Amino acid sequence: MGFLLVIHVMVCILLVGMILLQVGKGASTGAQFGGGGRTLFGPTGRASFLGKVIVVLVIIFAVTTLTLSILSGGGKPPG
Repeated sequence: MGFLLVIHVMVCILLVGMILLQVGKGASTGAQFGGGGRTLFGPTGRASFLGKVIVVLVIIFAVTTLTLSILSGGGKPPG
């Protein structure tokens, strides 16, 4: 269970980092005034790439959360 907890914490940190790296909707206005040069991910590739990574991290986060809850016996009343 300790290994699963380590994976869960790492996924949490990565998820927060990826969400903070996302570009806001208002940031695309700079491209209209000459800021839209060639990039590594293409004009909208970075947003879609980060979106896919975030979806995968959310799925892993949900699975590890449910697994840790089940393994810890979260549904049993104390007694």
